[in-house]
Amino acid sequence: MSNETIKAVSEIANMIPNMWNFCTGLRSDFINRNGFLYTCDFEARLNLDIIDSVNLNEVNGTVNTRAFLELVNSFETSATLAMIAGSNRLKYRRLVKLLEKHWEKPETALVAEGDNSSVNENVVNALDNFSFAVRKIEALKRITLIAANDAVFLKDFYLDKRLSNIKTALLGIRNCLKKVIKETE
Repeated sequence: MSNETIKAVSEIANMIPNMWNFCTGLRSDFINRNGFLYTCDFEARLNLDIIDSVNLNEVNGTVNTRAFLELVNSFETSATLAMIAGSNRLKYRRLVKLLEKHWEKPETALVAEGDNSSVNENVVNALDNFSFAVRKIEALKRITLIAANDAVFLKDFYLDKRLSNIKTALLGIRNCLKKVIKETE
């Protein structure tokens, strides 16, 4: 064999581990493109920290205060909302499979948030839970804006129960994402 042939074979042999690392990294990169999982995890932890800073026994009747409005507006939902409202679910099929693989239904049951609560919440899987958390946070943001204008037409609902339900959903998100991130690393 010539020196050039030996060199070419040697270069190809040296490329194999790099190709292997590249291929195994594709799965992780596809699922976690641009730190998406880390962003969702950060949002859940941030929102949990916000809720944990609130004395839930004292929140009822505070929805129309400026402090509560600022508190609710500090919740983040953009990354989780992007996952739920994504226009191309096929793109997230692998992520959804991982979420479902690691999803565990929260131990704490969701409770009715008002006397006239018309919707019986049924969180069956990870996407239901993500949707529930984002929907409740986004609705609370809008309700506090309306309530800040002394809107007497708003129904009474229990903020402590709403925040408790959101916390339960966020804990489910956090626990699930922790396992998914560990598997994809």
